[in-house]
This record gives sequence, C-alpha cells and structure tokens, in this order.
Amino acid sequence: MNAQPTPSLRTIIPTEQQPTEDSSGGWQAILRAGFGSNSTPLPTIQPLLTPFAPPTLVISGDTDVVAIPPVEVSGDLRPTINAIVTPTRPAPTPSPAATIEITAQSVTRPPSVWQPPPLVPPISRDPLGRDHYWFSRPVDSNATNYALFSYPYGSRGPQKDNPWRIHNGVDMPNPIGQTVRAAGPGTVLWAGGGFQNTFSYGNAIFIKHDFGYRGQTLYTLYAHLSAVLVTAGEIVNAGDPIGLVGNTGRVSGPHVHFEVRMGGERYGDTYNPLLWMVPYVGHGVIAGRVMDGRGNLINDHLVTVRDWRTGLVTDSVTTYIYEDTPSDVNADPLWGENFVVADVPVGRYEVITSVDGQRVSKIIDVVEGTTAFVELSPLEPATAQPAGTP
Repeated sequence: MNAQPTPSLRTIIPTEQQPTEDSSGGWQAILRAGFGSNSTPLPTIQPLLTPFAPPTLVISGDTDVVAIPPVEVSGDLRPTINAIVTPTRPAPTPSPAATIEITAQSVTRPPSVWQPPPLVPPISRDPLGRDHYWFSRPVDSNATNYALFSYPYGSRGPQKDNPWRIHNGVDMPNPIGQTVRAAGPGTVLWAGGGFQNTFSYGNAIFIKHDFGYRGQTLYTLYAHLSAVLVTAGEIVNAGDPIGLVGNTGRVSGPHVHFEVRMGGERYGDTYNPLLWMVPYVGHGVIAGRVMDGRGNLINDHLVTVRDWRTGLVTDSVTTYIYEDTPSDVNADPLWGENFVVADVPVGRYEVITSVDGQRVSKIIDVVEGTTAFVELSPLEPATAQPAGTP
C-alpha cells in the first residue's frame, strides 16, 4: 500500500441538518428539574483529627499459663494435607450375552516413541536402476515398523546352540491388536489359517500385487495375526488395514512376520524385504557381500557397521545361510548380496568383518533412500596348510 500514490482527501458533508440549539433547555434545565436529588448520596469520610496509634495486645494476668521451650516440642506439628481422591464409577457387570471370548486386543495407549516417517514409495534413486523400494511399511510409525535385528532375513536367530529355522522374512514385534496394513495394491489370495498347509504362519494374509519387477510377479505375506480383516479375492490398496498383530502359529511372542516373494508363491521364492520396503526419511540401506579369498560367499558371518564420525557401533548382522535346498533364501537378482543393514542414518560408515583371522573393512557413504553396496574379502587368499600345522 505504501508504494501506491497517496489518495486525495475528501470532505464528507452529512446531508442531515445538525441541530444548532438545544430545544430541551440544555443541562441547565436538567439541574433545575432536580434530577438526581433523590439518589443515594455519596459517602463522606471524616477527616482524621488525631494521630493513628496501632492497637496493642492486652497482657493476660493468668498465671497458670506455662511457656513451652522449643526443645520440648515433640512430633511433627506441620498441618496434614489430605489428598483429594476422585471418585471412580464402578465397572458395569457384563451381561451374559456380552461374555464372549476376546481374540484381539485394540491398542489405544499413546505411543511412547515415534519412528521417523518413511519415504513415499515407489522410489528408485540408484544411478544404475538397481534399487526397488516399491512397498510401504506394514505397520504405522507410532509402533514398531522396523525389522527385529536379532532375527534378520537368512539367519538362524541369536542363539548358536539353539538355532531356529532359517528366516525367510523379517519380524516386527508389537502388542496384540496393532493394525497391519497392505504394503501395496493388489488382490488377496489367502486370508486365514493353514496357509500352504502349515500351522507355523498362524493366521496369514497373502497378497498378489498389481506390479512386478523385471517381468516377475511380486507377493507379500503377513503372518501370526490375531484377526484377519479381509477375505480372499478382495482388492486392497496400499495402507488399507488388513489384519491385527497377534501370536498365532509358531511364535515366541506377538509380532507380524513380513515376507516378499518374487516370481512364485513358494516358500523358496522369498527375498530380503529390507531391499523392497521403503526406508525412513533421512535414512538409507547398506547391502554387501562377505567372501573368502577365492570369491566364495561365507555363511553365517558377523558384519558390524560403525559410525565413522562418532566411532560407535550402529548395527550388526550375520550373512545369509544357504543349505542348497528348494527353500533357501535368495540374493537380489541385481545386488547379489548376502547381508543387509536397513534404516541407517545418512552419513559415513565403516563396515567391518573378519575373514580367516584378518580384519577386513570398507568406508562407505549412506545416501537417503538408496542402497550403499560394499564387498568384503581379504586382500590375500588363504592358502591351504599342511596337515598338523597349527
């Protein structure tokens, strides 16, 4: 407005004629009529004629009063404050018709920790087109929507002396009743128990997606549910609620087991979901291969990721276990990895392992929404030692 030219001032003359004299006689006539003479008079204050003297206490002549020295006072003489107790309404007695068995528990507690927001799928930021983060996360960010690090894809679990079955997916532990959502649009092929004639999955949902990868169909599996919210043949979109977290089937606690299958519906068609599930904002993924000096992949081998700036360990994982069976896990057709570390904040990291007693490490940079790939192998191949050599 200051840039505009100042408008010219106009004088507005009212059209109604203004009175020039008080026809009622003005305020003099009001006073002559005695207006307010019968109202409540204002209070008057008598002026102070004598100086003010503060009152004094009269000394009692009662000689029976005995002063108590402070040292003889015992007990806590502080006043007691009674806490106010809010009355509670007694719980209603359930009617006989309402006494049904509870199979799912809704999660209504506020979240204690929120996860970072995930990126919006699908994304593929790799310059060579090797990334394929097509799927959203099957659990919301106000719950556990990251994979349990102690039982990664392709491993036998944390206990070497009591190994579990080789893991063909990832687990997300949550309370019973947490919402499970479709990771992408598609058609529900299975909803219920007994998936592929096994009780291990419990209540499961199997979705055939509307898109594929390099000409191969993609599927996702959600297992151990306490409730199934869809039916076979139903079409779902990404983010639609399809079930509730549970502990049905072969489990050690409530969680959702999430699998990605490509090119087939069999147990041996699984691939690491961490290379398909979209990363968090400001995070990326580390994938790689651990090999011996001859270029052979090493099974069940520990890999550690260390933050280059702080020197602290960020994560650790073991390499895949291959048993040369039809139910083996699979490396990505382009990456060819045998380990994956997901949800790594952007930055510089050192990836460390040990091969034949030799420390092997590489420095890599993690970029948001992309896969940083690294190969770890000793500088010199191990040579065969004669029998009896220590």
